[in-house]
Amino acid sequence: MLDLFTRLLVGFLEGLIRDVNDSVSSQVETYLLSTHDFSSLSPRPLTEDPALQAMYHVTLGIADALLVLIFIWSFLRSQWERSFRAHYTLKVMLPRAMLAVALAHFGLLFGQMAIDLNNAMVHAVWQQKVGGGTAGMPWISPLSTPFGFPLFMLVVRLAIVVMLVILTITYVMRFALLSMLLAVAPLAAICLILPETKSYARSWGRLFLLTVFMQFGQVLVPRVARAFAGEINGSLMRALYGLAVLYLVVKVPGLMNASAHLELKLQHFGESAVKHAIKAATATPRSR
Repeated sequence: MLDLFTRLLVGFLEGLIRDVNDSVSSQVETYLLSTHDFSSLSPRPLTEDPALQAMYHVTLGIADALLVLIFIWSFLRSQWERSFRAHYTLKVMLPRAMLAVALAHFGLLFGQMAIDLNNAMVHAVWQQKVGGGTAGMPWISPLSTPFGFPLFMLVVRLAIVVMLVILTITYVMRFALLSMLLAVAPLAAICLILPETKSYARSWGRLFLLTVFMQFGQVLVPRVARAFAGEINGSLMRALYGLAVLYLVVKVPGLMNASAHLELKLQHFGESAVKHAIKAATATPRSR
């Protein structure tokens, strides 16, 4: 009786995993290999979404209005600025303002250019033969017969399906985050003008580049792994290998974010070291 119940349970779970696997795997490949607006019947560039364009024009109008306040603030600050290096004079502010206006008014164009570059890199990596291996995901394969499926293998397949669901949710969040970042691009652009708000513009640029090009990093992991999948024999080992690769794919955004913060910390450390060296060099002659 217990054996019959176990076999029925395994058969039910296997059928459930097969259905979820078939429905999710196609979505994963669709969102993993391209960045487009899939809300219409035919995929189109992300920046051609009418809702995104409408919100972009709203933030662009706000950014143009804020330029007046920015110039008033910089004019008032320049009256009482007594630092060695001026930050609010017209000679310093005008080039920044021109750059900010250009980035604000052509933000969708520049953003789509970055997305197109990412799509081209993803396509080149996915279609290129590496080590004789063709493009594809070896861990997404048909399951075995219902009652000949080991329980441990069933658990591994279930973990793979869970990873695929997490990856799908990640790309839905990526699509929403990209849309939001493109919508507020004009506001991020004008933050380049004032020294007090320049850090916000840098944070926006870092987050935008990370969100766009994380797709290339995630595609690179399974593509390279596919070249070594042919050397692995046995369905269990291939499934475990696929589970490990999927785990790495999910961890790619966090690793890229950590590396970006490490680069920023190294930059701050280098700048502070240079400042201390300059102060030490200028203080020595005075003491003499």
